[in-house]
Amino acid sequence: MKRRQFLAGSAGGLALTQLHPASAFWPSADLTLRAWLPEGQPLPVDQLRQLYFLDLQDEPLPNPPRAVAPGHLKSQAPTHWPVAIALRMSVSGFGQVALYADNRGQGFLPSDFPLSLNEVFARDRIHRVQTALTQWRQAGHTFAARIEARLAKASQLLEQAAATDSLPAQVRLWNDSLVESLWAGEESAIARAQQRIQQRPPRQEFLFGCNFFGHPHQGDVYDQRFRQIFNFATVPFYWQGFEPVQGDPQYAPIDRQVAWLRQAGIMPKGHPLVWFHDVSVPDWLRDLPYPEVKGLVQRRVRQIIQRYGSQIPYYDVINEAHDVPWANALNFSADQFLDLTQAACEAAQQGYSQVNRIVNSCCLWAQNVAYNGPPQRSPYRYLRACLDAGIEFETIGLQLYYPDQDMFEIDRLLDRFAGLGKPLHITEMATSSNSGVDEQSQLQEARGLWHAPWSESVQADWVEQIYTLGYSKPEVQAITWWDFSDLGVFWPFGGLLDRDLQPKEAFERLRHLLRSWQVPHVL
Repeated sequence: MKRRQFLAGSAGGLALTQLHPASAFWPSADLTLRAWLPEGQPLPVDQLRQLYFLDLQDEPLPNPPRAVAPGHLKSQAPTHWPVAIALRMSVSGFGQVALYADNRGQGFLPSDFPLSLNEVFARDRIHRVQTALTQWRQAGHTFAARIEARLAKASQLLEQAAATDSLPAQVRLWNDSLVESLWAGEESAIARAQQRIQQRPPRQEFLFGCNFFGHPHQGDVYDQRFRQIFNFATVPFYWQGFEPVQGDPQYAPIDRQVAWLRQAGIMPKGHPLVWFHDVSVPDWLRDLPYPEVKGLVQRRVRQIIQRYGSQIPYYDVINEAHDVPWANALNFSADQFLDLTQAACEAAQQGYSQVNRIVNSCCLWAQNVAYNGPPQRSPYRYLRACLDAGIEFETIGLQLYYPDQDMFEIDRLLDRFAGLGKPLHITEMATSSNSGVDEQSQLQEARGLWHAPWSESVQADWVEQIYTLGYSKPEVQAITWWDFSDLGVFWPFGGLLDRDLQPKEAFERLRHLLRSWQVPHVL
């Protein structure tokens, strides 16, 4: 599976061919789950197939055999009890969003099935937000009365659904309950973040960044806009393009970028030194045995970091090494990835003793573990394994491409990774400013639906909220946008500048936000 295929599924419609059609079998000793669209029709098969189970630590479980028909999923028991449930669904009045049910924090047991998913998603969202509000109030935060009013209305709608015998009416009431609790969750998370920012002095050392891949070919306007808001910039070290011929690294393009950045007072970061995606693996490396690959990795990392020294103090030393299928072109095992992580981190420190080593991961909700099964593991478990093995590195890197996760859930996820005890960098993130197909992007078609169809205004709202969440957390020390302009982007319509290099609303909103935080470098 390619990275773009998984991202398409995690944010907009993956056909999970390894799941069995309803005509193939009905599992014995099955668990029955039902789901409906907001208008009352059975949830389509291609959407219901994306359901997965989690443990109560938010770790996805490999999908057991199941059969799926419209609105109706029967599954054999997962390997672990109790479980939570996750599924992306449309919520009319909010968007298309990942929903979670965990039986009010207790998890589901076999005796709790069958389940009407719309109902338990609505019920458990109320509980999840109320629990967070209680904890946040105990920490001294206050919240507007409308948030409690939303939760009260959500509970009232849930009670009305329980009192009616009409399934279409129940589905509408469950949807309307979810609308209120989803908005309440986002509003409370943003309110908490804003209060934390107001209560602390400006963070003078915070790194606001973007990849700098448009320099120099996008011209002076690109450069001028870049320095207006960023003090941190990612420069490319993709192995295939950097060293297409073994022993002949191409330093000149990076030297030009680094020289410009340092003259502009912008901190450079290298990305990625080790990444085993097809686009990054040199042809000459592919047939070599593992010990030789490991030795070449160590030499590459050490030489690059030694050459630049203090000129590039930050590196994504290793990228996506948690067994995602698209980043394992050489078919390494989990143990080999752990060994490579240690080797790369040690070589980085040998190259420059003051280097900040970032271990970078994608797919933070780890649906790939559910969809593909072993030997894949989540970024959280990979990082936990790195820490347990005593691997030394400074920073956890998190890619945050998730238009199907609401701000409350993103807030929860950042707090979960912060619990690992390392500083966090949001190393890549973007969302779209338009719907449809973007021929300038790698992913082509815009995906997800957060509040409303993508537009410059919706993108700006997302930018303002995600930066507010990140900046409010002391564990988060950097945020990097990916990419700066729509002249060439990974995420469809994901630039902060349009194709004419004119600022979008998100650019202006971000600049206003940084000024309000008294960020010193903003022009």
